[in-house]
Amino acid sequence: MAKITKLDQLVINELLDHGVFTTTPLPAATQISRAAINELKKPSVQQRLSYYFKNMFGVSPQNFQENLFFMIGAENLSQVAVHVLLATVKTIINEPELQSNLEDRAIPTQKIVRQVHSEVTELDERDLLRMIDALFVKRFGLFTPDRLEEGAENVPAEIDDYWEIHPDFNEFAQNLVDYLTNEQTRPILNDVQKVNRFLLTEQFMSPKTTPRLWPVLVAHKEAIAEQWAQGGRFVLEVGDQYALLLDQQRQPSVAKPYLAALVVAHKLGAGVAADELTGLIKSVTVELFPGFTIQPSQVKAALLENDLMRDQDNYWVSTPIVARFRVTQDKASEGEKRS
Repeated sequence: MAKITKLDQLVINELLDHGVFTTTPLPAATQISRAAINELKKPSVQQRLSYYFKNMFGVSPQNFQENLFFMIGAENLSQVAVHVLLATVKTIINEPELQSNLEDRAIPTQKIVRQVHSEVTELDERDLLRMIDALFVKRFGLFTPDRLEEGAENVPAEIDDYWEIHPDFNEFAQNLVDYLTNEQTRPILNDVQKVNRFLLTEQFMSPKTTPRLWPVLVAHKEAIAEQWAQGGRFVLEVGDQYALLLDQQRQPSVAKPYLAALVVAHKLGAGVAADELTGLIKSVTVELFPGFTIQPSQVKAALLENDLMRDQDNYWVSTPIVARFRVTQDKASEGEKRS
């Protein structure tokens, strides 16, 4: 295939991170983002990106008026989330304040939540706010939190939060409808595409966690590693008993729960009974950080999020990835001091 360029990589990684690449540059857009938007107007670039995703994951991004939408993997939406998503889309595209194409696209947060709540009655407004924020602010990046200037005239004493709606929202809506329609007919994936999808969502594989896919990864590890390298961001590390997709944009964490999780992972040994894990975490955190209160749930979350342990017959055992970290309690304490 044609060589993936730096601008291609920007589009690819934006889609992997947020599922959306929009072609109307916002005021804060960088020069390279504007250049990528201009490049995407070329049919050859669209074809190259479509082939890259199809080859990697078995499906190309949805494309409506050169706005791209790509969503696969573990973050597939629940029925409730889909209901919230569609109700929010309906609210925005029918919002009278956005019909005039004015530059000001700020809508009161509470107004959107209440309108969505009129359709999604199974959730209260607080849960709806949290879910809309997770979907449209954090995941898709189509709502930007905003507030009116407090010094402005005629501003009430209680100033509402606002969401600035992205100008390409209607194109996103069309792509979303296409995606939900096409989702009914799932693509037929080859084994390498199944491996890539798993790595995208889980980052970690081993013979025990994925016994069916592991031989495929081993047999094609050079080709799969090259596919990921083309994106200019991920490095696939394959050991005898593990494979790890390393994200070069992420900095190693030095947060206390993470450092405690590394030490706990090394202490799991042949396994720790599920009901004894909290006690182990507490003893480790007291030794590492005397005088600091660290919730065991935070350490357990760090263990799971970083694939440092897994559940096996009601015992927590370390994963092969733990062997990559030679962390002693003294080193963990020094890392915390540096942070």
